[in-house]
Amino acid sequence: MLNKVFLKDLDIMSTIQRVIKSTIKVDDVESIIEKLTLERDENEIALSNLIDTKVKTPDIPESIFNTKYREYSDRLKVLTAEINKLELEHVKNYDTKKRMDKINEILGKKNLVIDELDSEILSTFIYKMISVSPNEIVYCIAGTKNYSDNEFKERRFEFLKTKPIIVETYHTPDGLDKMLYRVVVI
Repeated sequence: MLNKVFLKDLDIMSTIQRVIKSTIKVDDVESIIEKLTLERDENEIALSNLIDTKVKTPDIPESIFNTKYREYSDRLKVLTAEINKLELEHVKNYDTKKRMDKINEILGKKNLVIDELDSEILSTFIYKMISVSPNEIVYCIAGTKNYSDNEFKERRFEFLKTKPIIVETYHTPDGLDKMLYRVVVI
């Protein structure tokens, strides 16, 4: 069954790649992070200079000092939060791109034909499997978010409702047993 889904049907790989690539933001997050970091550094310097000025010139009105101090402090909090958010997004996109590169590398080495599954190949393609019933299984391919085991467990019913990119039925060689399987990108 795994052979049929991931090894023989090469269209499934291009579909998985297309779905994952469509969820990755292509903007230049690194340059935005650099600009915000520079602005945050400048803001920290301005705040430090304000404190130095207050120490050297104690006759500056307290209200003016407090207003400026709050302004710099608030901006510093906003910039730090934005940088942290963008860094998490950047890491998420980087992880996804690495996984896609790994898939492409595996397919390239094998001339787009994989004869045998090993643990590396299996873990590259399949993030988790959900056993719905004794004769139904859902293969979950990781998109751009890596879920913790607990998150995955909590959201598994939501993932079961995700529109599959493939739905097939596997029949054993003797034709007696069959299993419905779906592949979803989460």
